[in-house]
Amino acid sequence: MRRKDREVKDFDEIISILDKCKVIHLAMISEGKPYSVPVNFGYIVREEDGIKKLSIYIHGAGEGKKVSALKENPSVSFSCEGGAEVDSLGDKEDACSWTCYYESVIGFGKVRFLEKSPEKTEGLDSLMFHNGYKIPAGLKKIAYGAMELAKTLVACIDVEEVTGKRHARK
Repeated sequence: MRRKDREVKDFDEIISILDKCKVIHLAMISEGKPYSVPVNFGYIVREEDGIKKLSIYIHGAGEGKKVSALKENPSVSFSCEGGAEVDSLGDKEDACSWTCYYESVIGFGKVRFLEKSPEKTEGLDSLMFHNGYKIPAGLKKIAYGAMELAKTLVACIDVEEVTGKRHARK
């Protein structure tokens, strides 16, 4: 990263930024060319042997360009940004005095398609909770219809590398 002064290294801070984002831009290769799509997502952080691991979940139809690309090559990159705001550092008439304040997360990983209902349910739950869903009173978990669950593709990005960046107002 060129601007080390803006790098966010702390994993919990990176997750805090990710939590503010509602869409990731998923980059892959399709038919030998770069291909990127915005998708909503959920995530789960697990601890394995004292190391925090991030899994990002996406969902969609079981076919299409995105699915074909991911089946051909499961390696992906993703990015998201939150709180972007363009403003002047001083003289609003001087185009060179403008900047963008933001927080962002960029990562790399491999996609795997989830086949078992408990895994798919966990992934869909993460999407719902990340987007503000609250379980109604009296229920213990989110209910998905068996047919809907069977036809919904749920994929997990096992994140191998993640970094954050922030340009905050002073």
